[in-house]
Amino acid sequence: MSSSFDIIAVIQPRPGKEGRVEDLLKVAAAAVKANEPGTLRYHVMKQTKVKPGQAPAFIMLETYKDEQSLGIHAASKDFKALGRAFKQEDLLAEPMKPYFTKEVGGFASKL
Repeated sequence: MSSSFDIIAVIQPRPGKEGRVEDLLKVAAAAVKANEPGTLRYHVMKQTKVKPGQAPAFIMLETYKDEQSLGIHAASKDFKALGRAFKQEDLLAEPMKPYFTKEVGGFASKL
């Protein structure tokens, strides 16, 4: 992958842990914006309709300039700290699910 590409990552917190996960994702997003010029988009979204007793999922919309930019992101101290916190604090109901995607139609925005 030498050109830009997108990843959608789904993060499912344990019930009652979504506030902590949200805080950690906001910190990570700020660090990515400040330190990773090859990360073109790092957008944190939160599921709004969930079943009772279930925590809302977080959806990460990410765009990377190239494969090297993803490598820089994955190796960053901030990304590693996020992963450690998820594990040490037992915050996730299941492992994060990344989906590598490519556009096949539609449009990104009318804004």
